[in-house]
This record gives sequence, structure tokens and C-alpha cells, in this order.
Amino acid sequence: MDDILLDPFKRLLAHICTPSVIRDEEGRSGLAQCWGELEQSGFIDALLPESRGGAGLSLSEVFPLVVACGEAALPAPFAETMVARALLDKRGAELPTGAAIVLAPPSPVVPLAAKASHALVTANGRLSLIAMNAGASDPFRAGGYADQLKGETLLEVAAGGIDLQAWAAALAAAQMSGMMMRILDMTLRYANERQQFDRPLSKFQAIQHQLAVGAEYAVSAHTAAAIAMSGQHFDPLRAAAAKVCAGEAASKLCAIAHAVHGAIGVTEEYDLQIYTRRLKQWALAFGNERYWADVLGSARLGTEAGTSADFVRLHLGNME
Repeated sequence: MDDILLDPFKRLLAHICTPSVIRDEEGRSGLAQCWGELEQSGFIDALLPESRGGAGLSLSEVFPLVVACGEAALPAPFAETMVARALLDKRGAELPTGAAIVLAPPSPVVPLAAKASHALVTANGRLSLIAMNAGASDPFRAGGYADQLKGETLLEVAAGGIDLQAWAAALAAAQMSGMMMRILDMTLRYANERQQFDRPLSKFQAIQHQLAVGAEYAVSAHTAAAIAMSGQHFDPLRAAAAKVCAGEAASKLCAIAHAVHGAIGVTEEYDLQIYTRRLKQWALAFGNERYWADVLGSARLGTEAGTSADFVRLHLGNME
């Protein structure tokens, strides 16, 4: 995506999604107060064809927008609604005005569901858009629901082979990669500013090693997420690889970030816990790394690819 599109989107997020706004949203129910501005911005129709008032962008072109949502810890289902609008529009469905939509395949927790008005669910080979009832709050206090989403069915369309869980997992991995970039940046800045024995923490070799390892995990998760959002649609195996990488990286990076920050990192007043709580929530959603590793392992055993390297080349590479 050109900076001419990404830069104004990041400026919008910086304006409507400050840490104080995020904290405020955790304490209130209903649509995020910034939802109206997100809709009016036009970015939410980026995947729609130009003939339908959108920008006609591809998944890879909107990938930076999804990453930016995670980096900002946006308390609204922007990425999910953007994808759902394009998916349902392609099937000729008319959406309710102002609908904030989450993708909701079976999952222990559905992030941002408490900040959505509708959910896209799947059953019997069909996709259904439901007007959600309130659900049980998730244990991460991050605007999700921790039970099966229920509500009035407003419309149904043929799934057409869509694996909704893979789509949700790929979007989760992309937003997790943005959160990890933010956590890494916060940790680097803290290590450079915090003095111990009259020198910055970043001058100690042990800290340097931890920061380097954290950066490796963040970059690997970002790369895998980018591959999952390449091509014309979300591929289940590339989504699986992205969610595995994101889940493993999240666990390692959270541990490193909190170790470097020490006790201050878990305090309510400090911003780090805003991002690590959400990162843990997303890691659990739509299948954790073990679940998706099983999916990849089963696919590898069932393929005729001669070697694992061939399997990776044929099924997990960038499609563009």
C-alpha cells in the first residue's frame, strides 16, 4: 500500500485511539465511540470494487491497514467489518446501515465482539449475519465475548467454500503482528531510557540479547501474516502458518517485554499491559498455535510433496 493511503489512516488512528480512549472503552459497552469516524473515513470500504463505492484494493494492499489496527489496539472491529462487507457484497447481500461486524467461527473468545453490533457466523455450508445479543465478557477485559455468539439472523448466503475460521485466524495474526511491533517499540524505548548502574538497560549484553530475540519473533510473525494475506483469498494453510507463528511469537515477546520492563509493565497506569492483554486474547482466539500446528501437520502428511521444503514452497509461499 502506498504511503498516501497508509499515512492518513495512521493519523486517523492516532487521533481517535489514544491509550486513554482504549481504557475508556474497556469500561463501557456498545459500539466504540470512534466507530462513526472510522465509517466516515471511507477506509472501511477499501476491499469493495470501485463500482460499489470502494477502492478495489487486494488483501495484500490492505494488510498494512490491518497491522495498523493492531498496532493501535483499536477497540473496534474495523478489519473484520472491512472483510465482511466485501465478502457479503460479492454475494449480493445488503448490510444494515452502520453495522460493525466481527467474524465469529467457534472460538473460546471472540475479540472485539463487545464492540460490534453484528457477527458473521457459519453453519451447514452457509454464512449468516446475526444481530448480536450481549455475551459473557472475556477474561482479558479487552472488549471480547467468551461464549458462543447468538442473535437474530438477518441474512444468509452460500459459504462457497469459505473457511471462516481461517479468515478470522489470518486477520488475527495480522493484528497481532501490529501489536507485537508496538510492544517491541515500547520495550526498546524503555530499555534505552531506563538507567541502571549509571547506564541504560540497553547497554547490558543480556538485555541486548533479549531485545534481539524479541525482534526476531516480531518480524517472523509479521512476515507470516503478510503471506497469509497474499493472493485473492485467505488460504487455510497460509492462515494456519501465520497463526502458529503469531501465537509462538506472542508468548515469547510478552515474556521478554515484561522481563525488561520489570514490575512497572503490569501496572494499570502503564500502557504495556493494554497491548499484552490483547495479544494474549488474540493468541487464544480462533485456534491457538497448537491447533493450527495440527492442521499444518495433517496437511503435510496428506500431501504428495516429496520433502517438507517442497510442501512449504508449494503451499506456504507468498501468492503474489
